Amino acid sequence: MQEQTRIALLGAGWLGEPLAALLQNTGYQIKAATTSEEKAKRLSQSGWETYTFRVEADHIDGDVGDFFQSDILILSLPPGGRRNPAVADTYPAKIEQVIRACQDGSIRQVIFTSSTGVYGAQNKWVDEDAALLPNTASGTALVKVEALLRDAFAEQLTILRLAGLVGGERQPGRWFSGRDQLAGGQQYVNLVHRQDVMAICQAIIQSGYWGHTLNVCADEHPTKAEFYPSAAQKLGLPAPSFITEPSAESGKRITNERSKLVPGFAYQYPDPVGFPV
Repeated sequence: MQEQTRIALLGAGWLGEPLAALLQNTGYQIKAATTSEEKAKRLSQSGWETYTFRVEADHIDGDVGDFFQSDILILSLPPGGRRNPAVADTYPAKIEQVIRACQDGSIRQVIFTSSTGVYGAQNKWVDEDAALLPNTASGTALVKVEALLRDAFAEQLTILRLAGLVGGERQPGRWFSGRDQLAGGQQYVNLVHRQDVMAICQAIIQSGYWGHTLNVCADEHPTKAEFYPSAAQKLGLPAPSFITEPSAESGKRITNERSKLVPGFAYQYPDPVGFPV
């Protein structure tokens, strides 16, 4: 590891902020971008170089400074607007602005946090070679962005298709607590804990595992009827109840075998039922 490797995090939120702390503790130089002056000041207290700017579809608004004069970019800027059809076009346009800035700077490698939402609602085991059949605007946007980034960075890009994210304030036990007779109890859940996402990012950087597309998801896939009551009870909340329809489709299950090939990485939380609260 080069002690002075410069890592720029575009998206210093729920995932990016604790990831920056982890990487700083590993010995990397951290740059973090946010849209809030107040948050930038707070992040700078951690010893990071902070930048305040907003990526728009036709320009980057704010003080970019030397943010893109870095070695590695971790791009975890979310599409947003799950129900906004315009996201399918505006988010790729924003990422085109980021790509240009990277090319004008010194970014050599990129980690992009995509989503297993790119696979849509398939009813089978899904690996990284499965058809991309997004059924939301954000999923469509991510498919386009993956292609843009591959064109720009080729074998210096690793894409992480993340399953449903859990950890910190994202506690699935709250999502359906107290609700009764919910449909789809037979459907499988595809989740991953934030600690495992952070760990795989760290392992990719340390081992130089570039040029890959990886599903990042826990090993186990309990059904909704199995998982959500247990998650609610862990938080001391009323458990939901589900209707299980054995003949109905049970949804996709994400296979994570390729992610386990990253040197130095192993899932700390392979079973969502065992996720800490």
